[in-house]
Amino acid sequence: MALISDALLDAITQPDRRVIITCPPRESKSTTVAVVGTLFALMNNPDERVILASYADSLAWEHSRTARALVEEHHDVLGFRLSADKTSAARWAVAGRSGGLLAVGITSGVTGFGAGLLLVDDATKNAAEADSAASRARVLAEFRATLMTRVHPGGSVVIIGTRWHETDLIGSLLREEPDRWRHINIPAVAEAGIPDALGRLPGAAMTSALGRTRDQFTDLRRSVGERAWYALFQGVPSSPEGGLIKQDWLDHWRLPAAPPHPVRTVVAVDPADSGERDAAGIIAATLAANGRVHLIADATGKMTSDEWARAAIALALDVGASEIHVEAFASGATYVRIVREALARSEGARHISVRGWPPKGHPRKGDAVTRSAAMLQALETGRCVIAGNLPDFETAAVRWQAGQHQPDCIAAAVIAFDVLAPVAGGQTTIVGPWHRPQSQPPEWMTRRILNGRTSPDQLTTAAPHRSYLSRSVKPSGYDPLAYPRPTLRPVLT
Repeated sequence: MALISDALLDAITQPDRRVIITCPPRESKSTTVAVVGTLFALMNNPDERVILASYADSLAWEHSRTARALVEEHHDVLGFRLSADKTSAARWAVAGRSGGLLAVGITSGVTGFGAGLLLVDDATKNAAEADSAASRARVLAEFRATLMTRVHPGGSVVIIGTRWHETDLIGSLLREEPDRWRHINIPAVAEAGIPDALGRLPGAAMTSALGRTRDQFTDLRRSVGERAWYALFQGVPSSPEGGLIKQDWLDHWRLPAAPPHPVRTVVAVDPADSGERDAAGIIAATLAANGRVHLIADATGKMTSDEWARAAIALALDVGASEIHVEAFASGATYVRIVREALARSEGARHISVRGWPPKGHPRKGDAVTRSAAMLQALETGRCVIAGNLPDFETAAVRWQAGQHQPDCIAAAVIAFDVLAPVAGGQTTIVGPWHRPQSQPPEWMTRRILNGRTSPDQLTTAAPHRSYLSRSVKPSGYDPLAYPRPTLRPVLT
């Protein structure tokens, strides 16, 4: 905690500091920043105004109550008392001075209160909220438009939180203002590819406030799962090697271009749900003669229903696909109709067929990870590869974690793979018992039939075959077929 304390002290005593802190849970970072930071700022300057924001009013008020209780109990040591007329958890003030604390939820709004120090403790509640694009956008907008506009000139900002998503509040700030923000990340166990403010060698465990050892951290990793481990304990939203899909897989099997003359080329679509410029996954893939599936193009983007339908058709024409397969788990008939109507308005696209996926009679099985299992295995073993470079697809692939919403481009790739994979495996081999000597197959297995049909000559030269048709009815009823009746039909020999 010494590193965090030093950074906090610097932010309180020096102007215009911007600090982001990520650290494992239960290691006193919230108490240090939200409670001790508030008290030290007011000790340093009783006229200082502090805003403490969190994902909800309740958490901010909890920290405020703790700080307030310490002031009431140790005011002689701290050097200031609470004002008698402002003592609520939401807002309390220093007696006889202009300083005090305002504790709010990050989306609750701040009116009539400016601050020289802004402390943000966990802007996002959990993984589910972080996975919501709308929630992430709302938090970022409130931080910029509401909280940052309340910071006085020369004021400092300190943020602590969990990295649940690449584009969460912390991720957005580090990406857009990398030179403005100082990021202090203390992973539970040092790991190559993960920033470590302590500069440890890979494998070294942090000195835990709870006394956890490296073995205990390892056991905890197994218990919480990979996504929670990296977000909560390592300070990154995903493993540097990738989540469910590893970057090494994609790079190891990558081809410079797809082989020519594919057996089959398809475009797969995971439609935008609302039709109001949500993300729609659109992926093109081919099947080679050797049974390998190649992902060759990605047209994923935020589009309306008409836009993604036209984008899928344009991609099909571009790559020479004759099939478009649309995810049909929900509103499948509507999605297929949208694409067919767009096809009717397109020139040179009448040869393209549109189908819902999966076919009728094949209901959805399991969650997104379960449905993706076959493609994940194929990406690992090289039966499904990337031809060329698909940067947006690859970024989404390696960041995808179990428990997260499946990226739309990945969902579309799964459809393309599932469409092509059964064809890739559709080879038949006839074998006999191992102890019998090998011999040529009988003539009836090797005869050729004209274009898949029996020829007229074969019909006229076929020997007649006698068979009998009979049935039984109740004894009291009349049955015209109660006796055997010979019939003739030609049988090929």
